[in-house]
Amino acid sequence: MKTIKKLLLLTIVLSFTVSCSEDDTENLFSQAPAERIEARNNMLLETLTAAPNGFKALYFSKNNEFGGFTFYMRFNADGTVDMTSDVDAETAIATSTYDVRFGTTNELVFTTRNHIQKLSDAFAFPDTRTGFKGNSVFQFFSNENDSITFRDVRNRNTASLVLTPSNLSNFAEESVSRVERTLVSQTNLAPTETRSVFQILRIENASGVTNFNLNYNAERLFANPLLELDNGEVIEYNFGVLFTENGINISPAIEFEGEIYENFIFNANSGQYVSTVNGTTASIFFGDEPASINRLDVEEVVNLGPNGFLYRPSLGENQLTSLGFDALLDGVSLNFEDAGLGAWNVTDVQLIIDYESNNCGTTLLIEVTREEDNSSFFGIFCFERGAIAERKLFLNYIEPIQGQDVLTENSEFFEDLVMPIIDFFNSASGLAYTSEGSFASSLAQFSNSSGTFASLDNPALRVYGLWFL
Repeated sequence: MKTIKKLLLLTIVLSFTVSCSEDDTENLFSQAPAERIEARNNMLLETLTAAPNGFKALYFSKNNEFGGFTFYMRFNADGTVDMTSDVDAETAIATSTYDVRFGTTNELVFTTRNHIQKLSDAFAFPDTRTGFKGNSVFQFFSNENDSITFRDVRNRNTASLVLTPSNLSNFAEESVSRVERTLVSQTNLAPTETRSVFQILRIENASGVTNFNLNYNAERLFANPLLELDNGEVIEYNFGVLFTENGINISPAIEFEGEIYENFIFNANSGQYVSTVNGTTASIFFGDEPASINRLDVEEVVNLGPNGFLYRPSLGENQLTSLGFDALLDGVSLNFEDAGLGAWNVTDVQLIIDYESNNCGTTLLIEVTREEDNSSFFGIFCFERGAIAERKLFLNYIEPIQGQDVLTENSEFFEDLVMPIIDFFNSASGLAYTSEGSFASSLAQFSNSSGTFASLDNPALRVYGLWFL
């Protein structure tokens, strides 16, 4: 039986071999591998150089950490590429070299420095610490519907470079003017002294209205929308933001209850970005309150007492401290100047929370420094024991604590001058607290827990600091 099976198997193999004629073999392998590679390279090169006014390129370098940018590229037959972008304010067209070659697959390589290399330069974006983790080597992926798609060699699953014909009449003039417009449009989501720190992603469909805290980082062009449901479940998205001339593109797209939202158009009248899909709407805007306040964050404030919350400008900057709060401190300095006391700065703000106390359960220490001799002075101010309602912290200001020691002897004198800081913590509508993990700033990183307090009386005010014993 074994012999019969072997003979049958041999017959099948022989018949298969005979069925593959000599002509079939020539059709399958009419070109050597090197020739086929060269042909694909030539085809890609011809496609890139065939557009006299170049391409519009959308590049997300790593969409799970950063947003994207718009480039205009014109590939020349002599191996040079003309390029501009909205990466920064230096939008002038620069010329560099490129190559189309075969690595692990057909690749487009930007061989000398141009705008695109800025995204791999950490020093170009000091606020991000790492830069945008960009690359100069891109693997050819597809050419469909007038879109040439490449994948970043290093960030293959999270990066994309998509080229479409620019449709420009004059590349040199129009490409620069267009990236300058998209560069300006980035300010539509950027913080200002008067804008709310609460940015909302709202989705409206047949089920109703669902609001997420957008958690947008303007330095990294990245959003982390969150929603905590009543049962404690958290719905979370992460996406990079790329600004267009009339809105934004996000990557990866949001999929919510069967609909996908990717392209948002800016409505100048409402100040909202809107994406409409099959009768449903997703919108991004500045709100008066957060979409939700995390229950665990609020409990942390209670559990951290009697610890202190510290904001100290000398520890470095963090974008979570709003421009509005910075302006508030500048206003306090101006109060000292207007009072004829010269130049002073707020150098320390400490909120001491003690939920075990009753009268003066929370105290606020404010340190101010006189520029003339760098001398420091203090004021301490008393609040009632804090109360939590609707996940908001309510503090009620009582009076300055006046005494004979160095910490309290100036409290009454300073009260009116530092009242904007007192009023911030005395928000009648409450304070929204968020936990932000360990402390990190432009100058330091500590293991101390950190967080933010934001005023619901004036949602443009938020301060970031650390907790200490």
